[in-house]
Amino acid sequence: MVRQDLNKINRKKVNTLLIIDVHSRDIVDSFIRESILNAKEFAWESQLRFYWDRDVDDCVIKQCTGFFRYGYEYMGLNGRLVITPLTDRCYMTITQALTFKLGGSPAGPAGTGKTETVKDLAKSLALPCFVINCGEGLDYKAMGSIFSGLVQVGAWGCFDEFNRINIEVLSVVSAQLRSIQNALIYDNPTCDIGNGDIRVKRVAGFATCGFFITMNPGYAGRTELPDNLKALFRPVTMIVPDLQMICEIMLFSEGFEGAKVLARKMTVLYKLSKEQLSKQYHYDFGLRSLKSVLVMAGGLKRQYSDLREDIVLMRVLRDSNMPKYVFEDVPLFKGLIKDLF
Repeated sequence: MVRQDLNKINRKKVNTLLIIDVHSRDIVDSFIRESILNAKEFAWESQLRFYWDRDVDDCVIKQCTGFFRYGYEYMGLNGRLVITPLTDRCYMTITQALTFKLGGSPAGPAGTGKTETVKDLAKSLALPCFVINCGEGLDYKAMGSIFSGLVQVGAWGCFDEFNRINIEVLSVVSAQLRSIQNALIYDNPTCDIGNGDIRVKRVAGFATCGFFITMNPGYAGRTELPDNLKALFRPVTMIVPDLQMICEIMLFSEGFEGAKVLARKMTVLYKLSKEQLSKQYHYDFGLRSLKSVLVMAGGLKRQYSDLREDIVLMRVLRDSNMPKYVFEDVPLFKGLIKDLF
């Protein structure tokens, strides 16, 4: 179906279905391989599972000890992440943190999907998620009004680059967050974060608001978080994602037959380019640039459906990367492509 001439909306739909389906297929494969038969086994418990609960007549979501009500937030079709084992582990930490009414704090280098994973989990639970980029300009009043908004609409807030906020603001922020979390733990209808009582939004007795902070460690000009603030968040360390798996599943969802072999070639090409080409400020061989190439490959595959797949991919890799290379690197890159394809 994905190889046919679909309109934009249906193509996105089929892409998303393929991405989610591939993950389900891999999970079932691993269950069969490791002969997991009991519903109490951790491998099954640790999956994000959706049930229709007859007693409450509603959709509920379970993972380990976490239990959530479906949020019914309309998002439209904005695509889903390729679910790798790293994503699964991050989901698990976050859902456990929410069960204990704490926040989550994914940390790790740029381009490892910290913010995207939080957004993607919010999509799964159908909750609104707002990403706030933090900087020195945020004072405690601004943070207070953001918090009170999130609590009242029951939304998630993902505070990007949280450790850019000045240290004296952070100590007030920790008091504000502590008072919100206390209200959640003791089921208080309202909480006070310095500007009067605000109502905590609950859906069928469940408070849906959540707070997440993402940090890039070890950059200049970033503050170390105070301990009383650290204690309110469960840490998750994000490492470099499994590029080959992501390539494979994305190529697969764009309708490539030999996705496995092509994904390996593509990741090897990027790895070798990163090692062998000169170090230029504008070169990017990370996940972000890889993703745009993959989407482009899908477009070309449909345009030239009679061409061999490896030729299509080779053309995309050449045309999307060539223009940004400096003169000396061009023959090197051509050589790499020639060797691989």
